[in-house]
Amino acid sequence: MVRLDPPKPTWETERPSNAIDLFLYGLRDDRDGRESGVADQRNERGTVLARQEPNRRCSLSYLVTARAPKISEEHRLLSVALRTMMFTDSLPGDCMPKELAAVGAPVFIRIADTDPGPLWSNLGMPARAAFAITVSAPFLPEPDTDIAPPAEKIRLDANQKKKAAPRGPLAPAQPRQWVRTP
Repeated sequence: MVRLDPPKPTWETERPSNAIDLFLYGLRDDRDGRESGVADQRNERGTVLARQEPNRRCSLSYLVTARAPKISEEHRLLSVALRTMMFTDSLPGDCMPKELAAVGAPVFIRIADTDPGPLWSNLGMPARAAFAITVSAPFLPEPDTDIAPPAEKIRLDANQKKKAAPRGPLAPAQPRQWVRTP
C-alpha cells in the first residue's frame, strides 16, 4: 500500500501496517524542463481556433519512508521502493490521475541528491530510514482563444520606383589611383 501521509509524532505509538509513505515537502518551478514555441490549434478549414503554449513543469520533492511491524520489513519495503524508482525513468500512464495522463507528457522520476536527515530535525521528529525522490510533472497552460478572425481579403501590390532625374549637371568622375604606402 502507498500512502500520501505526512510524518507525524504518533508513528511510534501507532500500530504499523505494511505501507510506503510519500510525503510532499517541496514544490518549485522546474525551469530546466521548459519548452519553447506555440502550437496553433486549427479546424478542418485551417482556421486558427486557439494557440497552445508548451507544457510547464513543476519539480516535486517527496520523502519516501516505510511503515511495518518490524524494522527489517521496513527496510525490505524501502528496498523494493528504491529499486522500483531507480529503474523507472517516468511514471507509467496507468499510474497517473486521468487529468495528468491527458496532458500526454511524461512524469519523470529520479532519486534526489537531497539528504533527508535535516528534514527530520525540521519536522521535530526522530530520524527514520528514508530516501528522497524528485518528480518532474507537466502542467498544460490553458489555450489562448482570443484570436483575431482570419482575413477576408488580401491585396498585394508590386511596383518599381522610378529613379529621380539628377538635378543640375553631373560632375565628371575623378580617375582612381592606387597608392602604395610603406
